[in-house]
Amino acid sequence: MKSWKKPTDEMVDKTLKLVKKGTGSRYFFSRLKNPLWIQPLVERGYFQLPPSKVKYFDDYSDDVYVQYPSWPELQYLKNISRDVPDEVINVVLDLPPVDNPSVYSEILEIALQLDGEQSVKLKPKILESIDIDYQFLPHRYGDLLAHWTSENQISGALDLIKILIEFAPDPQSKAKEKRRGKNPADFGAFYETALKPSPRIGSSEYREIMSKGVRPLAEEEPYQVARLLIDATTNMIYLRMHQEELDQGGDSSEVWYERLNELDTGYEDSDKTLVQTLIFACEQVYEKSPDSIVVLDKVLRNQRWKVFKRLRQHLYAQYPNEQTKPWIRELILGHEGYHLWEHRYEFQRMIRRACKHFGEKLLTEAERAQIFDAIRSGPSKANYQAWVVEWLGEEFTEERFQQRQRGFYRKQFKPFEPVLFGEYATDFRELEDKATDPISDEDYPPVKTRGGHVFNRSPHRPEDLAKLTDEELLSYINGWEGKEFFSEDDSFVEINIEGLAGAFQTVFREAIIPDANRFRFWMENRDKIQRPIYVRMMINGMQAEVQEKNFDRLDEWLRFGEWVLSHPDQEYEDINSLGIQGDESRTRPNWHNSRRAVDHFTEACLDMDVPISARRQLVKLLEMLCTQFDSRLDLDKRVLLNRSDPYADGINNTRSRALEMVVKFGFWLRRHDSASELPEMMTILEKRFAPETEYPLTLPEYAVLGKNYNQIFSFNDAWTIEHKSDFFPQDTLPAWLAAFSSFVRYNRPFKPTFEILRDDFDFALQHLADFKKQDSPGKEQIDILGQHLFHYHLWGLYPLRGSVKNNDRWSLLEQYYQATDDNREHWANLFDYVGRILRSTSEQLDKNLKDRIIAFFDWRFEVKEPTELQQFTFWLKAKCLEVEWRLDAYSKILDVCKVEGVSIAMQMETLCELLPNHTAKVLECFAKLTDESGDSNIYIRTEEAKTILKAGLESSDESVRQNAERARENLLREGRFDLLDLED
Repeated sequence: MKSWKKPTDEMVDKTLKLVKKGTGSRYFFSRLKNPLWIQPLVERGYFQLPPSKVKYFDDYSDDVYVQYPSWPELQYLKNISRDVPDEVINVVLDLPPVDNPSVYSEILEIALQLDGEQSVKLKPKILESIDIDYQFLPHRYGDLLAHWTSENQISGALDLIKILIEFAPDPQSKAKEKRRGKNPADFGAFYETALKPSPRIGSSEYREIMSKGVRPLAEEEPYQVARLLIDATTNMIYLRMHQEELDQGGDSSEVWYERLNELDTGYEDSDKTLVQTLIFACEQVYEKSPDSIVVLDKVLRNQRWKVFKRLRQHLYAQYPNEQTKPWIRELILGHEGYHLWEHRYEFQRMIRRACKHFGEKLLTEAERAQIFDAIRSGPSKANYQAWVVEWLGEEFTEERFQQRQRGFYRKQFKPFEPVLFGEYATDFRELEDKATDPISDEDYPPVKTRGGHVFNRSPHRPEDLAKLTDEELLSYINGWEGKEFFSEDDSFVEINIEGLAGAFQTVFREAIIPDANRFRFWMENRDKIQRPIYVRMMINGMQAEVQEKNFDRLDEWLRFGEWVLSHPDQEYEDINSLGIQGDESRTRPNWHNSRRAVDHFTEACLDMDVPISARRQLVKLLEMLCTQFDSRLDLDKRVLLNRSDPYADGINNTRSRALEMVVKFGFWLRRHDSASELPEMMTILEKRFAPETEYPLTLPEYAVLGKNYNQIFSFNDAWTIEHKSDFFPQDTLPAWLAAFSSFVRYNRPFKPTFEILRDDFDFALQHLADFKKQDSPGKEQIDILGQHLFHYHLWGLYPLRGSVKNNDRWSLLEQYYQATDDNREHWANLFDYVGRILRSTSEQLDKNLKDRIIAFFDWRFEVKEPTELQQFTFWLKAKCLEVEWRLDAYSKILDVCKVEGVSIAMQMETLCELLPNHTAKVLECFAKLTDESGDSNIYIRTEEAKTILKAGLESSDESVRQNAERARENLLREGRFDLLDLED
């Protein structure tokens, strides 16, 4: 290092006094390169307060601007980072978090200047930077990933990409979900409310990071990168979908990524970039990490979404060999649609390549005959006839069907061409000889064709409708029949009543509401509106005004809502099942959707904190909504046809949803009057509970009430305790199941209500078989119930053990384990859950809690259930528990069961972290971990194995060295010759 002169205190103070803020400060620190200044600057607090972003207002335009001030001191740190890297790193790590991307961009530049081992020490600040709202140079993350990868800092690079590749939810998801729920039949809203999750950074930067950073890392650690990309892809697809789409189970991947083998170098969407990179990483596993192929295949099989099955087909097509042969056979023989629809793109490509590679060894002649006969049994004449008539508007002919049949046979047989035999081969050759065009991969669906969404359009623009007098406008909307036809200038635009209603809503809000005379006309002539769809649009316009906090006509709008609710809900037998509900009809109008619009309008009033003067009218609306007939509830018409979920039905039906609005009313009233006892709220609920009520509570209503029990308790605990059996009626099992399952699923454990509901938890355990039948998205109900019971034990509300019910202190948790003994996956899930909450708990844990946790572990260890104990991963990472205890527990578990699967990566990471201060225990665990590695589905990364082995072999403790030798021998025995030389 260059010889630098150490500055005296007098020199430092004098210089800093001369250096002023702004230009002078930037000039000084940008040119200061003497590393001996760092300590005096630290002592004087120069690195304690990085600048935050600054907001300021333009007095002329009322616009808000944001500035991100630079921090000259960081330029100095960058200047000296190569000379005194450790000191610079310590200073940077001590910086407080800040919302200024300018600061983090300089830290990123410092990390890029340091060598890998030092650079990766800045990982905490780099990860911290990713969470801020705005990024200056996000593409530089790709450079940093490439730097760390080239410097063999693989663990740090994996931690970084795990965050960089993740997608964030669509920021408008809640608003889109709300709009989508208002009218499921509004196809325009369906298209416009499509969820669009995105990465934390822009699409072009995301693509660059994938190219420059993630792909090189995938070449070094293909399986680990592929695993992270699988998780990110799963999350991305989940975030793209509304609940009803999740329920249907499709991922639309054949729309947004048609061909998995085509790498588009253009400006494709980030979701496509993510999947492209995943494909690359998986191919790298096949190319460079053959030992990981089996576990990768298992992971891909365990994914829910269609794109992962397509990816498996793509990989098998790329790598047809003896390892993939049984997997290819499984997909071919398990396919059930040979006679129904044409092969999908990746599927036929896999068949074609496998048949060419394996020939007749792929499938027996009997297996092939079964497939070929299935092909020749299709396609369906009835389906084709319906398609010709309905979609083409043409007459069906036998000649046309036979032409379709020949084309179908030819495309279905084509991938099997190398293994066709007998009459199948003869028939196919005849079809080929008569054809004029060859069949290629491009001919298989999804075929790239023009498509689009059909939009609704009004026959007249809103500005033209606004020119009509109110009498003329009323007459026009009543008289226009809405004969549906496509616009001549665009075949994807349909002119219909729904389009006219949308234009009317615009006129009503922009031209009628602001005009007192025009508004009065529509209020006085509301009974003359013949189609409820226009009433619904009026309510929507009023709601939009409320959401902009325009309350000038609120009283009139609330009275209009009462008038709407005076029209009963009803359904006609021939109303179609798409949910249109006949609100476009004049002869048999249905008010279901208009009543639902009042529900949403009421919610908007509560959300927007309308004045307290609206209290009486809001109560009136809520009482009507909560007590009147609801066709879907009272006629038992479920919203979700493919599963039973009372709460999902509850929030999608008007009367049950109104019960949730009653709870919102309570919060609204408390914001205006914190001392209110909410008598109206309790009155409405008592009317619903009353035996003489006209419309008894339905299961969706019980689900909504159960979900909100804790919130209602917070308003009036005495009343809620008194009516507990009304919320959870144990004498009516279906109602109790709907209520209590929703309570457990949608509430965190809540100590104040535990003793009140203790007998319901006991009742749930007695009826576990019925309880588990309740469908729920995401977590299993039984697992969530166990999580609740664990928290209540952890809080000391009942003992860990004891199943004799001679008093109120028996253990519900032990009862839970007894009740789930037939499916010990629930034990494993709860054990894993406890580990996860411990991992996220601060290091300072109350002694009583710690004692209960350790007692819980000892109890579970006594049972020695491998499925359960294998989930120790997050326990091992829990800093709230002493390190020695964690390692001792882990060692005992390794005596009982193997640890395998992807969790081994996290366990190894923890062992490496604990190695310096707990070498003996770590080596003891590591040796046990490798004892049966050949029989386990585990893979230990070379870098981590070398780190642990080297520390053990260099130890002065004979027992530690012996464990290291034992572990090394185990790994070498399994062909891990990369561990021969630990100095590499």
